[in-house]
Parts: sequence; structure tokens; C-alpha cells
Amino acid sequence: MALPSSGMAWVHAQLLATDPGENAVLDAAPGQVTLTFNEPVSPLMLMLIGPDGSSSDITGDALGGEIVTVSLPSVLDEGTHVLSWRVVSTDGHPIGSSLVLSISRVTGAVAVKTTEPAVAIALRTGKALLFVAIFFGVGGAVVATLIPFPNGLRLLAGALCMLGLLLVPATLGLHGLDALALPLSSGFTGKAWGAALSTSYGATAVVDGFAFVAAACVLGMPRDRMTIGLGLLAGTLAALSLALSGHASAAAPQWLTRSAVFLHIWGILFWVGALLPLWSLLRDPGETAYRALASFSRAIPYAVAPLVLSGVALAVIQMGAPGPQWLSPYGLVLAAKLGLLATLFALALWNRLWLTGPALAGEALADRRLRQSIAFELGIIVVILALVAGWRFTPPPRALVLAPVQSAMAEPILVHLMDASVMAMVTISPGQAGPVTVDIAVMDVQGTPKGAQSVAVTLLSPSLGIEPIRREAAALDGGWVVDGLTIPVAGDWELEVDIRTGRFDLTRLQTVLAIP
Repeated sequence: MALPSSGMAWVHAQLLATDPGENAVLDAAPGQVTLTFNEPVSPLMLMLIGPDGSSSDITGDALGGEIVTVSLPSVLDEGTHVLSWRVVSTDGHPIGSSLVLSISRVTGAVAVKTTEPAVAIALRTGKALLFVAIFFGVGGAVVATLIPFPNGLRLLAGALCMLGLLLVPATLGLHGLDALALPLSSGFTGKAWGAALSTSYGATAVVDGFAFVAAACVLGMPRDRMTIGLGLLAGTLAALSLALSGHASAAAPQWLTRSAVFLHIWGILFWVGALLPLWSLLRDPGETAYRALASFSRAIPYAVAPLVLSGVALAVIQMGAPGPQWLSPYGLVLAAKLGLLATLFALALWNRLWLTGPALAGEALADRRLRQSIAFELGIIVVILALVAGWRFTPPPRALVLAPVQSAMAEPILVHLMDASVMAMVTISPGQAGPVTVDIAVMDVQGTPKGAQSVAVTLLSPSLGIEPIRREAAALDGGWVVDGLTIPVAGDWELEVDIRTGRFDLTRLQTVLAIP
């Protein structure tokens, strides 16, 4: 079993190993292929592409789990075959790549399909707008059960709920296209919708739809016991929907993470849903505005407390112990969110302690400053929602930490380099990013050991913006060894081996490696 050497998408689930290994040359068809992941996944698409370019769907009866076993035809033509696969992880995020293997001889391979940029952009935009509809539309309906709600904002919140009802099927279809790496032109096919409904996001979309319907009813009816109950139902469904999918809910222990996400969303719904009506009411301060402000001031601590506690719990679970993974894209997004939240909490504290009292006492200056502060809060919240929508495209550090731990026994990467007079066999172990040892055997073209005065290894990755890393090899037992070399990140790396066989004889052998 070997780690794959093909480049992987930056996703939440991680492919740890395949059997047969990447680029294996076999005497006969292996009968089956196993894909090992760091967390359970469900197969979406398994396509076998033959040497002649023909393809066949072999998804068949492949079962999900941490190990996915794929049955292959008992007889395969000679040449290079590609297993193109797409799976979905527990948190609802798709992962796809390809495994190249050859029967008897190598004849070439085709590339795996990737998500069309237009699909990724549309999905990111749709998710951000859906969050706005949830927190300002459904959140507005929740708040409308507690404080007076201006008629104009009722119409706006209702319109957002209607927008949400349109975005639910739109984002569901885009999720299916993303899962199967299909273009936008395939958006109306049953295949994309079926794939989306089979993921955890399918449940989120369905529950979101019911939440929007309940919220729209609240906003279109006068306040009474029925609408209060519908408002609470809408908020509960919205919080539940976001706890059913996503990286936060998928982390273990799920009883804790799903409960934390539920409480987190409830707190945000109430806080965000109250800002627009308060801002609107304070334009013309009076008894209604002050009554709403007083009600909000009494209730907000009960929303902020679970919001903060659940947020801390989720951050600790996702980030893990302090380490380099904190500088991952997920960690940077979290840092930006925390910075904005700190500003938001500071504003909320300022409003509550220094502005609410004077405003309730009828001070016009406090009214104006409170409205300005609320407007600033609204702007910060919109930016936070955009950041959270982008989290879908970044893996949490818990996933990045699990992969190296579970792949500690990764088999070495073997590289064969040669020119007209010198040949080198290079072994990189373990075959993954991180600390590695590089062994180099220097031979002539007939495979006979060849003496060398010095050997040096250089790794560089222009695509990752990393300058050359050069190490001199030490002679050991007839070969050459580089210890203490660290490959900092996975990706495509250029490997250069400089072999000096004489005072004026320097051979440079080069290749490109895909480091898992």
C-alpha cells in the first residue's frame, strides 16, 4: 500500500493511501482497488478510463467508510488505466482525484475532472447570500416575536425569506455539480440533484426550506401565540439545519459539536435579527423604540453567553493543540473572524453599558450614537458571514493533523533518474510532507555502482512560492544520504540531484514530484 503521489484538492477529508499504489505497473488486473481516508466518506462517482480513452462507471456497490473498496473488471487491457473518483465526507464536502495504474506497460494517462471555476464561484456566492437570508430573514422573524417590528422591515425580512426559498434549491444543485465536478450546463440534470441530496448538505437544504416557510408566515401575520410559536420553530429549524452539515458538526464528539453549532446559530439569529429593527426604530425615538431597546437589552446576554461558550468549544475542537496547522487557511479565516467578533463584542458592550441607559432616558446624542454603532455592527456581521461562507473551501486543522498521524507508515517515494552516463535511484521516506530522509544510489547506465566525489539534493517549488532548499548528501555504506530535510508542505516539487564524479564532471538530474 502506498500514499498517492498525485496532487489532491485542498479539502476536509484526506486520502491517506491507495492499494495498488499510485503509478503501479502490474502484471494483471488487481480485481479491486482500496482507497483509505482519514474519516468516513461516501462514494459519489467512480469512473474507470482505459488506455483507449473509453470510460465506464464502476460506482456499483462500492460502500462508504474510511476504506472504500472498488471492484474492477476481472480483465483489463494492457496499458495505463485511470480510476477517477469523487467521494463526499461526513461534513458534506466533496473530494476527488484519480489513481493511475498500468497493466504490463505504461501508455499514458488522462487528468481527473475538477470543479469548474464558475461552479465554485456560484456556490460560494450562493452560500453567502443564503447566510444573509437565514440570519436577517429568519432571524428577523425570531425577533419579531419579542419586539415591535417596523412594517418596512417586515417586508424586507419577508423578501429575504423568499430569496432563501429560491437559494435553497439553487445551492443544492450547485452542491451536486461541485460533488461530481460537472459544469454549470449540467445544473438541471437529475444526476447532480441526486448526488447533492445524498450528501449531508441535502438534509440542511430541506430543513432550511421549512425554516424559511415558517419565518415567512410569522412576518406576514399579526403577532399572537401562533406566530410566536412559529417564530421559535423557524429559529429552531434554521439552527438545526446548519448543525446537520459542515466541518464543525462533523468533528467528534458529534453530540458536543452539533449541540454547540445549534446554540451558536441560535445566538447569532437573535443578535443579528434584532439589529435592523432597532436601527430603524431609533430613527424616530419614542415609546415603541425604547420598549424594543429595553427588551433587547434584557434578552441579549442570554444569546451572547451560549454564543461565546459554543464558539470557544468549536474552535478548540477544530484547531487542536497549538502548532503550525494554526497558520493554515482555516486558521487565518478563524483569526479574521475572531478579530471582527472582538470588535463586535466591544461595540455591543459599549452600547449596553454607555449608550442604552442614556438613550432610554431620552438623550438625543445617545440615540444617534447608538444608531451609528448598530450600523457599524451590521457591516461587521456581513463581512463575518462572507468569511464563514468561505470556510467551506478550507480544511480545519483537525483534518490536517489527522492525516500525518494516520499515515505515519507511508511507504517511501521511489524516483529513477538518468542521463546518457549516470543513473540515480532516489528514495524519499516517508513519502509525504514533513521531515524526510533522502537516500541516493549512484550508478552507471548499466546499473553498476559508480563512484562520486559529492552528491547534493535540491528541492524547489515555484508554484508554491518556495525558494530552493539545498542539502549536501553524506556518503554512507556505498550510497549517499540526506538527513534532516523537511518538505514543508504538500504539492508539486522540482527535485534536482547534482552528482560530481570528477573535478570538472558535474551531472544534474531533474524531475518533478507530487508530494502528498
